[in-house]
Amino acid sequence: AQPMPHHSSPHLHAPATHLGGPDASQSGAPQIVYDHPSRPIAATGPISEASHTHQPNITRARAYRFMLDEHGLPIELGSGRSGKAFLGEEHWLQSKTAFRRHVAIKMLQRGVEPEDAMRFQMEKELLERVQGHPNIIQLFASGESDNEGFIPAHVRDTVENDFMIIELCDMSLEERLKGTRGGQREDLLRMPLRDRLFRVLEYMLPISSAVEYAHLECNVCHRDIKPGNILIRLPNPRLQGSTLDVRLADFNVGKVREEEQELSVTRMQAVPGTLFFQSPEQETNMFELLVNVGQGIDEVSYFEDFYIPVAQNDTFQLFNRGARYTVVGADLRRKRVKLDRPYQDRSETNVRAQILKSVDRPADIYSLGALFYYLVSGAYGNPKTLYDAFHKFIEYDGGDEASQNTVEAYIEHEYSVINSLRAPRVDENNQPVVVPADRFFSYKHYLDGNGELIDKAIMKIIAKSMIRNKPDSYCQAWDITTAGISMLVYDLRRLYGGFGTYMPSRPGHLVLTSTSREGALTRAWGSLKGAFGGSGKKGGKPRGRR
Repeated sequence: AQPMPHHSSPHLHAPATHLGGPDASQSGAPQIVYDHPSRPIAATGPISEASHTHQPNITRARAYRFMLDEHGLPIELGSGRSGKAFLGEEHWLQSKTAFRRHVAIKMLQRGVEPEDAMRFQMEKELLERVQGHPNIIQLFASGESDNEGFIPAHVRDTVENDFMIIELCDMSLEERLKGTRGGQREDLLRMPLRDRLFRVLEYMLPISSAVEYAHLECNVCHRDIKPGNILIRLPNPRLQGSTLDVRLADFNVGKVREEEQELSVTRMQAVPGTLFFQSPEQETNMFELLVNVGQGIDEVSYFEDFYIPVAQNDTFQLFNRGARYTVVGADLRRKRVKLDRPYQDRSETNVRAQILKSVDRPADIYSLGALFYYLVSGAYGNPKTLYDAFHKFIEYDGGDEASQNTVEAYIEHEYSVINSLRAPRVDENNQPVVVPADRFFSYKHYLDGNGELIDKAIMKIIAKSMIRNKPDSYCQAWDITTAGISMLVYDLRRLYGGFGTYMPSRPGHLVLTSTSREGALTRAWGSLKGAFGGSGKKGGKPRGRR
């Protein structure tokens, strides 16, 4: 790396870093904090308040500033609905080596809606809460600048003085897949299906692990998981041991749930999300019902005949009434909604009410399933199309055979139908095989961008994430305290063994054996070469990471 240019831009001094403990002055070993009775850990994660005692400490100051280009202008990295990111520099003031490194300075844009400004403040708090996981973007400092010269004059009228100093990555996963930001596009469809799966797992496992940590250790849900909110640092091509680093970022629509409070910007408002990856409860976050309510009665009857996804932990309210009630249950057959307490206002019939869907941990699990499908299909498949195909099964309650109403049984049935639709050839066991060129309309959502059938084991994981009301789903859509994310992580890890690779032996980046997309014509030519004694494979040395 080239030495960083030195500019005279004013510094922003971050809050001092304090280090210390009972034995810090006597030993170089990290302080051991007993965060759990049976699990002593080094003090790198959340520490209970009881562990904070008054002890002597040392202070080390760090300064931050904007990096400027050759014209003296700040270098913009990107922008969102409330924030704008610039290239910055961190300087350790007491370092003997004058240590410096690049960082990202995220500033609140001027003139945004009050709700978006509040989301920026929320992101600061949520990022502080989830620090301590290697796959969550690192927050170095945050606050409000008290130095007028800190913000370069060129952008001083476009941003507020609210800032976050965060870890700098190379690009987002979205930019990597599209080839923007000056990098080469990573075309997942060029890879053979097995290699593509391993590449996708290099993205999915770190992000799923980060979500598991946020859910179970920090009580935080992200609620906007998508390729644009996943940041990556590419491996150093000169180092054999260099790894692909993946980070989950942008918690600005997240939520934290505690016993005393529920902290989020959205209470009776829609939860923003990204169309193709957001959960159904985000897409239709609020809907109307025609209802009857009775004073002193904790049940509400409604009249809609179609499928209404009212569930526990949703919020009920009549229009133009102030009182809100938490839904504790719903009987979809009897068309009844049960409230957490008796209705307090006067009885009314045929009145309009609104239901606000709860958007919590199940939304993250759905989004991870949608992301997995999108990536494993070669950044080709539309997760909403897949969910629409699942919808009839989601509405089906199983009747007397509810115990068989499982995702496993559904996917097995779907794939058996696919194998019987059109099978002009058989495998070595005389079983019908779907020809990759068969792009039959009704089951196209089970194919990747090359027309290949997505492996059944992979599709089961995707379906268990996106279908949330079956006995073997990873979670139920109403369960705001679900630990189902751990089952998803477990099944993702098992895919390494299922496809013949032991996970700890995986390199940081793949050495691909094929870098060209194989369509039907290529496969036909390969078969023809094989018939005349050729290998049907492309020759030459394997190519490394593109």
